[in-house]
Amino acid sequence: MELVESKRYFRCTHCGTFDFPTTVAEDGIRIVGPAPDAPKCPVCSTGMAHALLYDDHPIDFCGRCRGMLMPRPTFAVVVLKRRAWATSPPDDPIPLDRRELDRQLACPKCGGLFQTYPHLGPGTVVIDSCPQCDLIWLDFGEMRRIVDAPGKDRGTRHVPRIDEEFVRQGWRRDDDDDEEDEKALGRSRNDPFAFLIDVLFND
Repeated sequence: MELVESKRYFRCTHCGTFDFPTTVAEDGIRIVGPAPDAPKCPVCSTGMAHALLYDDHPIDFCGRCRGMLMPRPTFAVVVLKRRAWATSPPDDPIPLDRRELDRQLACPKCGGLFQTYPHLGPGTVVIDSCPQCDLIWLDFGEMRRIVDAPGKDRGTRHVPRIDEEFVRQGWRRDDDDDEEDEKALGRSRNDPFAFLIDVLFND
């Protein structure tokens, strides 16, 4: 068995068998079951199963290599939520395995090649994504590395967050105020006396 150190699992170079240090449940995955419309795994070409990740987010899961295929919005929501709820100490960062950038995988939905690039967020992992299908592929251990990577956003679930709708409304109010100011300034410029009053007493 060969140790894949960056992802912390063993793989047999002869038959391709995988050996993992954790169970599927410990990785926050609940397998729903196989389905006829489930895509094939882009790594080992076996049929994937429908599964639920963490907080009941639907994904496609390969039971052989433990890879996950999910919509990009699901990836973003799960990462933000799990990092906010993290209670364990962060892991020490490890160097990026640049050999993974040379890998070419095909999207199991459309058949096009995944775009492969370093994840710009926390965790030194390589992301495979399909822009056409808006999907993200994660190998075993990559989600855990992203969630456990150091960062000020970990463990922030108790920190009050600014309501986005309130911010947007505030911006709209500011824009409305600016429009009113512009209208008033336009009116005062048409009247030289009013313009002089604005300059002397409002500025």
